[in-house]
Amino acid sequence: MSELIPSKLMIKWVITDIEKGQSGDLLLLTGSDFKSSQLTDATERGVEAVLIIGKKPKQKTLKPRLPTLLIETTKDIRDIQRELVLLISSKNSIQNERTLKIHTQLTKLAADGAELEGLTKAMSEITRHGVLIQDKRLNIIADHPSPDLGLFWENITEKLSRTSNLPAPLQDRHLAGEQNTILTQDISGEISRVIVPIIVNNVARGYLSVIGMEGTLDSLDHLVAKEGSLICAIDMSRTKAVRETEKKLQSDLLTALLQENLSPRDAKLWVEAMGLDQTQSHAALQFSWDSPNPPSRRRLETIINGEVARMGVKVILNPTGDAVICFCQVPPDDNGYQGALNLAQNVLAQASKEYPDARLHCGVGAPTKDLNQWHISFREAGLALDMAARLKAPKPLYYPDLSIYRLLMLLEDNPELQIFKDDTLGSLLTEESNNKFIETLEAYFEELGNLSQTADALFIHRNTLAYRLERIAEITGLDISNPDTALAVQLALKIHRMLEEPGK
Repeated sequence: MSELIPSKLMIKWVITDIEKGQSGDLLLLTGSDFKSSQLTDATERGVEAVLIIGKKPKQKTLKPRLPTLLIETTKDIRDIQRELVLLISSKNSIQNERTLKIHTQLTKLAADGAELEGLTKAMSEITRHGVLIQDKRLNIIADHPSPDLGLFWENITEKLSRTSNLPAPLQDRHLAGEQNTILTQDISGEISRVIVPIIVNNVARGYLSVIGMEGTLDSLDHLVAKEGSLICAIDMSRTKAVRETEKKLQSDLLTALLQENLSPRDAKLWVEAMGLDQTQSHAALQFSWDSPNPPSRRRLETIINGEVARMGVKVILNPTGDAVICFCQVPPDDNGYQGALNLAQNVLAQASKEYPDARLHCGVGAPTKDLNQWHISFREAGLALDMAARLKAPKPLYYPDLSIYRLLMLLEDNPELQIFKDDTLGSLLTEESNNKFIETLEAYFEELGNLSQTADALFIHRNTLAYRLERIAEITGLDISNPDTALAVQLALKIHRMLEEPGK
């Protein structure tokens, strides 16, 4: 009787009443009473397969949407049901023993300190298939190919790292966490996988896949994937708890350092306990969203942590208010700050990729080796962040590169700043085409007065540029060929951008 049920089918129970059908059931029907509509009903109820007993049905089973088997026998349908139920019960007993053995093996590995790489290798050895563990963004955490997939493994994992190749039922992580579904998916014409979500607190925090040649995946692979996902969930929960503790310690350390509440000795001991190298310099970075409906600060933390892990840099991080602060460890040389800028640029790029309708700004302070000077780098990063928001800068601003803006920010509350801007540009700002003229002047000075390069930068003809400059001279009475006048106009333009109201 066992040959009636193909091994690839995951049969949980045997029924004869279609009204009681549910996922994993094998439905028995008699050929004499068979109706093709019953296949439709069975499919809608999630029945795994249908077994038709007796004579071949008169009605055709046109292209059934689920496995439909036929056995010509004189046995009563109830007798066959009892035999199949006993068979399934026996298989379940064997399956339970196998489950316990696999669970014990993987649990012992985890208890002995094996990380996900070790668990992945063990699962691969049990199944003789490739195993892949990914986080919620489909980044690879651990993987181990089987010998027959070694040559193709890089291509396989690259393909499975694309969101488009994640099965639709698993793309909603909350729904996947509630349903806890194990799926079989064709990766290509010759390769398939069993994939199961790794669930922590009812949310899919990652995915475990057992990958093999088409037609080779069976109940053992489903079992290993299921048990393996449970062990991975425990490991991820433990890792998350450790990270939360580290985040709290980092937050407390930064707060104490920036408020100058620690003695040099205590600061040194605390930083050493956090694993930071005090022979290296550290630069402050401040990030903040600048949008009407920005993503959450938590999402920003996730993006930063993702880039930190990808780049392999060392930081301590602290969310505060609407911003996220971090100190990045950089080499103590003249170009050491470049590592902090690279991190900032990558975070901004990833944020733009994930949230194209939101703006993220970043300011970076100068690196320092002295813990007692961290608050200075922090203040500089805050000023650079403020200027990045004012200038709508698409890239991180490094405080030492702010040039004249560093001086202008100190004078911001002085009414003479506004008066100077109005005296220099006032008549130009009242023109209906003021934005066009302002942009023309900014481009002109950016290109050091080179007319051809200025025209190219503005995407206009050189004659059009000449006309605009003539109109600017007529409106303002300014001669920008005069060095002192040119300096005054450049300062006024900087003040205008710095004081410009949001949305203008």
